[in-house]
Amino acid sequence: MMAFRFQTRVLSAALMVGSLGVSSPSFAQGTGGTQPVQVKGLRVVELHPKPYQTPFPLDAKPGETRDRLDFLVPEQMTTADRNLAEANQGEIARRAELQGFNLERTISGEGSWGYEQAVCPVFPDHLILEYSRINGDGDVTLFSAVIPRGDGHVRVIPVRRRSYSLWTPSASNALTINDFNHMVQEGHEGLSPDWLTLGLCYAALAGGHVRAALVAKTPNDEVYPLFVPAKLTVTEKAGAEILFADVTPHSKAMDWVLRFDAKGRLLKVKHTVSAEILEKPVPGAPTEVTGPGHS
Repeated sequence: MMAFRFQTRVLSAALMVGSLGVSSPSFAQGTGGTQPVQVKGLRVVELHPKPYQTPFPLDAKPGETRDRLDFLVPEQMTTADRNLAEANQGEIARRAELQGFNLERTISGEGSWGYEQAVCPVFPDHLILEYSRINGDGDVTLFSAVIPRGDGHVRVIPVRRRSYSLWTPSASNALTINDFNHMVQEGHEGLSPDWLTLGLCYAALAGGHVRAALVAKTPNDEVYPLFVPAKLTVTEKAGAEILFADVTPHSKAMDWVLRFDAKGRLLKVKHTVSAEILEKPVPGAPTEVTGPGHS
């Protein structure tokens, strides 16, 4: 019994030394720290962290930092994109009608349809269009259309009819998430490491002209109210989470949270009211400055 307890204590000590990463000349002279070595009579093995997969490489260099996408009316689009959009108007109208949007008929008292391109650099194989009809303040009908530049078919993503979501909120709708994942699969390079632009493109699919809050470049750029800057978090379950606050002027600030699994599949989206950090002066006695040049 005494011998068993002694061996258990030695084994526990060895594991503690390895897990704490204790360094010694024996480790430095070993074969990269991967083979067992002797340290003061103990057999010690260096423990390496278990590798895990993340959809966004943590050492990747970010692309062009942008807090919003460009939106172009047809006259501003490239000739190739405008021709592609016009060539697919019939298919877009057909699929839109299946979702309850009629592009061919304008009901008396309603505005006419128009569209603009959401320029999304992380989806170069797709043309994203936002169709809208505005009947006045608080009365907007909107859907997104995605046209593949190669193989694939046109997708129509419902957003709002007369300012109300057709199904569940479009930002977290399972159909929107499914279409997004198919676009990733159809891309030649898969999921883009430019995670912030990817999040902005998802917001565009869900019908938003989003402006993300970023870290201020200089103290003079910091204004109140403050919002949480866009960030990427790798979760314990080997997935990832993108968070950014939409601070578009003249609208309620909203947080977007996109959760991905380890293979880059979008699982869930949350769209909630953003928490603001408001400026609140603290009263106090004025500071007295003494010294040369001050009286």
